[in-house]
Amino acid sequence: MKTKIPPPILALVMIGLIYLSSLLIVPITFNYQGSLSVLVLIMGLACVLPSFRLFAKYKTTITPLKPSDATALVTEGMYRYSRNPMYLGLLLLTVSSTIWFGTWLGIIINIVFIFLINFLQIIPEEEALLTIFGEEYDDYKKNVRRWI
Repeated sequence: MKTKIPPPILALVMIGLIYLSSLLIVPITFNYQGSLSVLVLIMGLACVLPSFRLFAKYKTTITPLKPSDATALVTEGMYRYSRNPMYLGLLLLTVSSTIWFGTWLGIIINIVFIFLINFLQIIPEEEALLTIFGEEYDDYKKNVRRWI
């Protein structure tokens, strides 16, 4: 299986759908909605940005379209707790937009995002990493969860 859609583009599409759904259905509002949305946004960025830095530190590919180009298995930082902190961060960004726009359809859109990322990105990446790193990656998979 090959990856075809860059995850950040997929996340932006999902955020656009979340926004559009808020125009179709009366948004839900609650106290501190904006603050909660910003907090979740910061959490998402706190997953994504340090992960980029780790890939740069190990001089391995960050491009999600060519996981077979990986030259190092990153297992420190957020990667001690999640095999996919960048995708977790993107999910948190879509959750943040769901809270911001107050649309319950965003919950369904976030579930679709998880499904698509798993099958279009994570599974092909795992296959490539298992081919490249073999037992080292297999041990890593046994000790660290896919999402959190």
